[in-house]
Amino acid sequence: MKALLAPLLLSLAMTATVFAAWPINELCPVDSKPARPIYRVKTADGFVAFCCTDCMQKFAKSPGSFKMTKKEVVK
Repeated sequence: MKALLAPLLLSLAMTATVFAAWPINELCPVDSKPARPIYRVKTADGFVAFCCTDCMQKFAKSPGSFKMTKKEVVK
């Protein structure tokens, strides 16, 4: 039983980390295309996702010039 406890706790911790880093938006704030979670930047509001690396770099140069809509959280 003790042998199963460590892997179980590790998998729960990894799952929590993945969801904590999930993006707060569904559309790219630069191009308004569907965002891909692999391209993301951490901001004060959370992780912002982009459709490609070009948009991610444009956002990094001037983040205040792009309007971002947060996705609705279902509770």
